[in-house]
Amino acid sequence: MFSVDRKSFQSLSALALFTFAFLGSEFFFDSRIGLLISAEGVVGAQAMILGASVVGFLAYAPISKLAGGRRALRAVEAVGAIAALVTITVAESALAMQIAGCIAFFLLGSLGAEAHWSMARAFEGSPSLAKGAGAAYAAGILLQFLSNQFVPAGMAGAAVLCVGVTALAVFAAAGERDGESAGQKSDGTTGEHAGGTAATKSSRQITRQEQSIRASLAALTKTGRPEQAAADSSQQSAPSGAKTAIRAVWLLALVVLLACMFSTLDNVVTLANAQGSISVETWPRLFLAASGLAAGVLFDIRERRYMGFIMFAVTVLSTISILAVEAGASPVIGLIVFYVSSGFFVTFFTTTFLQLAPRMRTPQLWAGMGRAANNLCAFTVSGVSMMLTQSGIAAVMIASLILFVLVSVAFIGAGLFRLPSTVGEREAIQAGLAAAAAPTLEEVQAEFISRSGLTPREEEVLRAVTAGERPLKQVADDLGISLRMVQRHLTSIYSKTDTQTRAGLTRAFFGK
Repeated sequence: MFSVDRKSFQSLSALALFTFAFLGSEFFFDSRIGLLISAEGVVGAQAMILGASVVGFLAYAPISKLAGGRRALRAVEAVGAIAALVTITVAESALAMQIAGCIAFFLLGSLGAEAHWSMARAFEGSPSLAKGAGAAYAAGILLQFLSNQFVPAGMAGAAVLCVGVTALAVFAAAGERDGESAGQKSDGTTGEHAGGTAATKSSRQITRQEQSIRASLAALTKTGRPEQAAADSSQQSAPSGAKTAIRAVWLLALVVLLACMFSTLDNVVTLANAQGSISVETWPRLFLAASGLAAGVLFDIRERRYMGFIMFAVTVLSTISILAVEAGASPVIGLIVFYVSSGFFVTFFTTTFLQLAPRMRTPQLWAGMGRAANNLCAFTVSGVSMMLTQSGIAAVMIASLILFVLVSVAFIGAGLFRLPSTVGEREAIQAGLAAAAAPTLEEVQAEFISRSGLTPREEEVLRAVTAGERPLKQVADDLGISLRMVQRHLTSIYSKTDTQTRAGLTRAFFGK
């Protein structure tokens, strides 16, 4: 079930507004600069502003740290981005537009990083993380679509984008305030370490516990000895931080490779839009919103067990789409396939890094790393992908197949083809481990006798009197000693075991 509280609503709103402001500003910039330069030049100009956004994403964590995480910083960023958008609107030179675009997208990148970090905090450990990411993306796309359809281009369109940037800053600042207060309530840390809230601590403890359980159960299977399993568990769980870092690198490589594939498709679409053969703001764009929502629902099935498999299937579809477009398929069909697969891709990399961020040493940096990696790839491979798309189907086919092989390797390296355990499975593992590690009754009784310092005769009497409710006279007869002697031994046993009655002694002896 997908429930939204105040904190979750703020983070969802911030991420949705970022999607609207970022993509809307990108389209606005492309439209404005396209009036002054060629269609091929628009692709290069777009790559430059996307590169600037990457710098903004990466700069968010150190800048916020230096600024003390002050909410005033979000206001400065919003004002700067609005001023840059106005400049793009009124500038009559391509160079001025390019500079203003880079400034705007640097600031949008920083605001976007805060929106992602707020989302990571609000949805940490939630079974609806992918739904939240998909819903935020879909909402942003719908806002952009409505703006393109009903708001005139030019100053009016810029004004709507400025309102979106302002709202983004407000919701980002609200999320930042919540993060700061949560951090202060936990153990005196600041908003920088908002992942150190009680919820985060609990999540990390669960993660470590799960690792320990898995390691212990594996060791127990091999050795059959609980004490050895516990020792092996502590040794195996130690490098968990290194394993997380390695997985993060693989995930980063995967997103970059997937982004290369989607950037090629995006450049084809951008070029066709600049040439006037298709229009990216028309009804096919709604497939982006629909696919984002669908991806969120599908990814969250059984705690995102099948997210990797689903994304791999979408990757296959995207590869086929590239080849189909280059082979002469209808541009509209190619546009629809591109939008559907792009919605899945955005929800995938957003969810992946939102889920990963709290376990990293600098979570603020990693929360938006998926978007940053995607934009970085769009910036770096823009020229290469344009050359490929203009080199004929043979070159595109070879490059696509090479990319597909590399993507498959990255899927494997990131562990996305391994099915993670569900909550029920983890509980079963924990129960099995607890049952296997629990001492036997014989071990409990032996430890009780040793701890109490009982003599062999006292042990014999103890076992006899706790074996049932027989009268002491019968116990004495069974042992072949006098009743007085049984009573004397029993008095000594009571003293040594700190018990007072036969019933209490029986409970203590049986570990109850």
